[in-house]
Amino acid sequence: MVCTSPNLLLEGESILDESIKEIQPRRVVIDSLSHLGMYVDEKELRKELYRLLMYFKSKGLSSLSLWEAPQILGSSLSITDVGLSFLVDCIVLLRMVEIESSMRKALVVLKMRGSDHDKRFREFEITSRGIRVVGALTEYEGLMTGSPRRSLTEEAARALGKAFGAKPLEKR
Repeated sequence: MVCTSPNLLLEGESILDESIKEIQPRRVVIDSLSHLGMYVDEKELRKELYRLLMYFKSKGLSSLSLWEAPQILGSSLSITDVGLSFLVDCIVLLRMVEIESSMRKALVVLKMRGSDHDKRFREFEITSRGIRVVGALTEYEGLMTGSPRRSLTEEAARALGKAFGAKPLEKR
């Protein structure tokens, strides 16, 4: 682990060259790009982050970059407030969701370049042994809006239809 201040990191990659030589990592985690953004003029942020991520790529390192997403609700879906999603191959959204009066952790893969990935929300837990993906939250809809509600299953829809005298749906 190499801890440094964002302003030193942005001054030049030489601060990392020595650590990369010594440790010979395969992956690097930047926690967080939004923190780095505090040290760069907003107009220059995309260029600086591109330079930094390309530096890691040139060293053969996979990078995991964290970004605090301020707004992922309602009609506007914004992963970052400065438009950085083009820089990365994969975007995983982690968020807290309230379900049945308790806070639960959910994740969804929003983007995975070159892959037809699973697009369902999945619940996860952070345990002493690491992250454990529990399962898909298929019984709920509205998780992105922050107002999840139980999904009506086909059987429930049939029961409602029957209760209100509608013709039964044909099975396919």
